Amino acid sequence: MASTNILGVATSGLLAFQQALQTTSQNISNVNTPGYSRQTTNLGSSNPQLAGNYYLGTGVQVNGVQRIVSNVVNDQLNSATSANARYQTYSQYATQVDNLLGSSTAGLQPAVQSFFNAVQGVANSPSSIPARQTLLSQGGQLVSTFNSMYGQINQVSTQINGQLTSEVSTVNQLAGQIAALNQQIVNGTTGNPVGQPNDLLDQRDALLTQLSKIVNVSTVAQSDGSINVMIGTGQALVVGTATTQLATAPTSGDPNQLNLVFKTANGNIPVANVNPGGTLGGLLDARNNVVVPAENALGRLAIGIGQTFNAQQKLGIDLTGNLGQNFFNVPTPTVYAGANNATTSGVPSVTVSNVNQLTTNDYQLSYNGTSWTLQIVGTSQTVAMSGAGTAASPFTAGGLSIVAPTNATAGDTYTIEPTRYAARDISVAATDPRQIAAAAPVVSAANQTNIGTATISAPTVTAATISNPNLLDPVTITINNPPTTYTVTDTKTGTSTTPQPYNATGTTVSFNGWQVTLGGNASAGDTFTVTPSGPGDNGNALALAQIQQNKIFSGGTASIGDAYNQLVASVGNNTQAASSNASNQQALLNQVTSLQQSISGVNLDQEAANLVQYQQDYQASAKVISTANTLFQALLNAV
Repeated sequence: MASTNILGVATSGLLAFQQALQTTSQNISNVNTPGYSRQTTNLGSSNPQLAGNYYLGTGVQVNGVQRIVSNVVNDQLNSATSANARYQTYSQYATQVDNLLGSSTAGLQPAVQSFFNAVQGVANSPSSIPARQTLLSQGGQLVSTFNSMYGQINQVSTQINGQLTSEVSTVNQLAGQIAALNQQIVNGTTGNPVGQPNDLLDQRDALLTQLSKIVNVSTVAQSDGSINVMIGTGQALVVGTATTQLATAPTSGDPNQLNLVFKTANGNIPVANVNPGGTLGGLLDARNNVVVPAENALGRLAIGIGQTFNAQQKLGIDLTGNLGQNFFNVPTPTVYAGANNATTSGVPSVTVSNVNQLTTNDYQLSYNGTSWTLQIVGTSQTVAMSGAGTAASPFTAGGLSIVAPTNATAGDTYTIEPTRYAARDISVAATDPRQIAAAAPVVSAANQTNIGTATISAPTVTAATISNPNLLDPVTITINNPPTTYTVTDTKTGTSTTPQPYNATGTTVSFNGWQVTLGGNASAGDTFTVTPSGPGDNGNALALAQIQQNKIFSGGTASIGDAYNQLVASVGNNTQAASSNASNQQALLNQVTSLQQSISGVNLDQEAANLVQYQQDYQASAKVISTANTLFQALLNAV
């Protein structure tokens, strides 16, 4: 009886330590397997047997083979993986745009400077055809630089769209694999409340880590061993063995701006408007914080330079004696109708009416059936509009004039991108160097025989007065006797004004569409003339050259150079922040990875020690079996 019990106990030890050796061997074999978690054999005493008034031990049993994992640390690892991938991706794409804009040779500043140098060249020699041809050529170079810079930035946008599509495809593959593993794990644990399919669980955890690199995930464990995987604000990607397909679609209406959607039987459902983290989050960060703002700011510069130069060009006279025409072709804002709008609703007509107030924002125009609302895209910020939205009284906001469609219905929305594609589409309208309006329409002069010291300013003409039919008529301004009044006479028509008060501290004279200022001590009989300019005049060319220094942006606070420097600084700051966050997140990921490996990773030194220990335990159990056999043989021989 005793020999049989000894044999049973020893045999249980032999089998248990054989299992422990097998588990140790499994650990050693998978030391370099990605995602493998160290396993350990859980041993426990077998149920004792009652022998009289006491219990006898019956040996050892294997209670299970367990993974050594910390779900809390694994969640931290996935979160750190997601954050690191986000900022590494963000930094990568932001750096490309930063390098482009910050280049001292390939950036916009050299092209702008060369263009206005050519304008100054025309001002210096207004009747010179070579100087005018140089200005045309530099205008072409400027728009070519705008076109090229947009193209290079847009190439980054194209890369982002391509990677978005690729990463979404990978997300769907990983989701499918997780769902399949869920099924295998459920099958492996059904009816087995103790044992777990450790290697399948490791594979699923590894897939979750891979998925976390692309998109931040949260999981909910189910009682059957499966897990549900959510992204965004809790939108389900995997539920048990079922998945929802992730996709990309231009939800804003702009076909060049892909966003994340879930594909369902009821159509596409946008992923909640939060950063999804991971590589996808980094791609959206780079596009929304760097690429799109850079395209918009570059477009605002193109519109600002183009419209301001055109406006001043139209206030001058070209070499053929005609009023100036547009030097640049300036594109208009882009408008997209909402996906749910009726085809008969039409689209609003949007123009840039005030460069000074123009921003780099995109807008959403919405109609609720009775009124219109304008919001900045990506925010809940409403922008106040004045006007009635009609052709006679358009809505005005952010430097835009908006004529609302008359057939709009409740729920209609429109995306307005005022500057997005302006740098891509701007071009030179002038084709003949003689079309450059270097001369001012009229010039002023004081008669050399004047006795007084009064002076006259250069005439100014505005867009509202340039079309005056008598603008180019020769005019004489005469100081009357006593010199307290003046009279203006159109020498072409012979018409004169009634005497007007003259003030030596400054008197504004407006006539035939122009305006001058007289000032100083005048004498009776002093005269001043305002006459058409000649081909050698450079009055308007000087005004064109001054545009480079004028504060034409941001409510009159920023010049062309200021606006471009603001763009470069904004992109640079975002790039620096992304790079800094990338470095910090990499350090955090390294730290969490080390912690996770210290818990779940295979340590060959420890496994070697376990191998020796279990080998000795196995040999000892074998020795007990040998002893039990000897005792049993001795008992047989004694009979």
